[in-house]
Amino acid sequence: MGNMYKETIIRSKLSSILKIFSILILSLYGREIMDEFQTIAVVTTTTLIVFTLFYEIKCCRVKYTYSIIADEFIIHKINAKEDRVVENIKLRDIQNVGQENLLVPQKNIFNTKKYTCSVFNLKPYFCLYREGNKLRMFYFEPSEDLVEKIIFNKERIAC
Repeated sequence: MGNMYKETIIRSKLSSILKIFSILILSLYGREIMDEFQTIAVVTTTTLIVFTLFYEIKCCRVKYTYSIIADEFIIHKINAKEDRVVENIKLRDIQNVGQENLLVPQKNIFNTKKYTCSVFNLKPYFCLYREGNKLRMFYFEPSEDLVEKIIFNKERIAC
């Protein structure tokens, strides 16, 4: 045993800035269109901008740490104030790790979670694992290195 690997992912500040900038532009454009409803337009755009700013600030504070320690795959969610374990899986319970999950029958999966930070990642990795009699799945953003280590350690433990 004795294997250990750790990586942390954070949300890109650029995607948050782009989202806020596009909402600002859409809000200004909306105000010009709704010129006759000036008061409603100002209240709506101000509310939209404030909520978006709070949401983006909250999302930028979240990080995920993926770790392999001995025969366990552990995911920590790190907030500005807390660090908690959201997944703790034995490597032997992992059924599949990959990017294409079209062959996985969705009706047999008990629940699906998402441990990603990026807004525009259209093909995150998935991890399908067994917990008791139930299949569970989550999406995450590992490096190629981590995926290789999960597969290698899973196969080594199975032997």
